[in-house]
Amino acid sequence: MTTKVQKWGNSLAVRIPKEMIRRLALREGSGIVVREHKDTIIIRRQERQDRFISKNDWRQYLIPISRKKENVSGAIDHILYGASR
Repeated sequence: MTTKVQKWGNSLAVRIPKEMIRRLALREGSGIVVREHKDTIIIRRQERQDRFISKNDWRQYLIPISRKKENVSGAIDHILYGASR
């Protein structure tokens, strides 16, 4: 398959053919890993990172009601993505 690099906003983008997307089970928002190896660009589907909550870890997923409304989204990001608050 041959394609072209195209401008997308301030970045460059490569289109992935529909059949390849179907075979790799990708959809909009799917995580991918892009890396460089010598003169090659490698794009692969990101492995799912299932996180299991142990019975004793439930407290870290509670959002205190005393939190200000504008800080709740940061707490949710921390729960979902492990981002800092």
